[in-house]
Amino acid sequence: MFIVLAAFLQASAADIDYRLSMRAGMIMPDGKVDASVGQKGQWIGPSAGVNFAVSFAPEWQSLREWNHARVGVALSYWKIDCTRSGEQDVLGHAFAPYAFVDIPFYKSEHFELGIRPGVGCALLTKTYYNTVPPDQIYTTLDIPNVNRSVGSVFNYYFPEELYFHFPIRNGWTVGLAAGWYHMSNGSILQPNSGYNIFGGELCVQYRPSNGALTSSGHQTKEYSLEKLREKHCEIEFAWSGAARQVYYKDQQTFFCSEIQVAAYWRAHRIFRLGGGIDVFYDGAYYDRPTKFGKTYLTGATQADCWRVGVSVQPEFVIGHFTAGFHFGVYLYDPIKNREVSVKDETAYNDLWQNGQMPSKGIFYPYDLLNAGSAGYPDGWLYTQIAVRYRLPYHLFVHATMKAHLTKVEFVAAGLGFYL
Repeated sequence: MFIVLAAFLQASAADIDYRLSMRAGMIMPDGKVDASVGQKGQWIGPSAGVNFAVSFAPEWQSLREWNHARVGVALSYWKIDCTRSGEQDVLGHAFAPYAFVDIPFYKSEHFELGIRPGVGCALLTKTYYNTVPPDQIYTTLDIPNVNRSVGSVFNYYFPEELYFHFPIRNGWTVGLAAGWYHMSNGSILQPNSGYNIFGGELCVQYRPSNGALTSSGHQTKEYSLEKLREKHCEIEFAWSGAARQVYYKDQQTFFCSEIQVAAYWRAHRIFRLGGGIDVFYDGAYYDRPTKFGKTYLTGATQADCWRVGVSVQPEFVIGHFTAGFHFGVYLYDPIKNREVSVKDETAYNDLWQNGQMPSKGIFYPYDLLNAGSAGYPDGWLYTQIAVRYRLPYHLFVHATMKAHLTKVEFVAAGLGFYL
C-alpha cells in the first residue's frame, strides 16, 4: 500500500484515472451466516455498496510488461446484508481501503477487457462481540440478532474483478465488472467464517488527459522494452509463522508455522510455474484441555500437529513481486482420522469404542464447501494465496493465506531465500 501511495505522489495528473462504482452482490451460503439471518443453505443478500478508486501509470518496467498495467488505491463501502432478523441488521457495514493492479488483456478505442486483483483490509461494524449481550458472551451462538460470522473489527479484504470498459469521449468511460470479494480475519479471532460476496459492478471512469491510442491500444509514447529474460529455473526456501483460534469458547490462540521448498520454471518475465513440498505445523491439533466439543482430538499427540503436502504453484511476476494460487494435496495428514464429518460420527464412534482408529486414504469424499468448519474434516485439498517481494542478497519476505476452499485456516508471514 505504501509503495502504491509513493508512486501516486510521483504520477502526473495526466496519468490519473478516477473511478466511481456501484456494487451489488450475494453472500455465499455458509453455516454461520445462514444461522444469523435465518436463511439456511441459501444465498444471502442483496449486499450493496459504493467504491471510489484512483489509478495511475508510473514509469515502471514491470508494469509495461503487463500490457501497460496501472496501479491504484481505492476505498469501498459495503452494506453487508439487507436481510433483517427481527428489528436489527445483524451483519452491519464494511469500510475497506485497499490497493490494486489494473491489468488490461485487450485495449482498443472503444473497448477494454482486463482483471483487477487487490488486497487490503475491511473494517466491520458488526461482530460477534458487539452484537451478543455481555452476560452471554462465550455461552452460545444461538442468540437472536448475533453476528455468528465475524469475530473482529479488522479483517483482510480481497477484491478480485474481471472488468469490461467502454470508452466514450473526452476521457469518460463506462464499465461493467464481476467479481469475488472476501472478508475474514484469517482465524486470528473466532468466530470467523467471514464473508464471500459474489457480485457485479457498474462504474463511471474519468481520465483528465485521455491521450491518443495506437491500433494496439497503447499510448503513442514509445518505450524501450528490455529483451525478454531467458527461461530458467529458480529454487526457493521459505518459513512463515502465524497464530489462530479454532473455537470461540476456548479463548485460546495456537501457534502455526509452515516450511516451503519449491522449484519454479520461469516461462516468461511475467509468469512462472512451480511445484513444491509444504510442511505445516498447527498447534491446535493436540490433546490439551479445551472446550472444543466439535472435533475429535482425544489422544492426539504432538505428531498429529504436523502435515505434509505437495502443491502446484502457478505464479505471476510483477517486477520484484510474485503472487499466485497454490493447489495442494496432503500426503501425510494424521489429523484427518480424528476429525470426522457429522454424517460419519456414529460409524467412527463405533470404531473408537472398539479401540480402532479410522483410516482414510490420500483421497476420500468429504463436504468440500464446509471443509474446515467445526465438526467437518479439512479434507485432502488445500489452497494458498502466496505473495512475495524480493530483497537484496537473494532474500525475500512473503505472506501466505492457507485455506480449504473458502475456509481460511491461517494467515502467515515470514522470510525466505532463493537460488
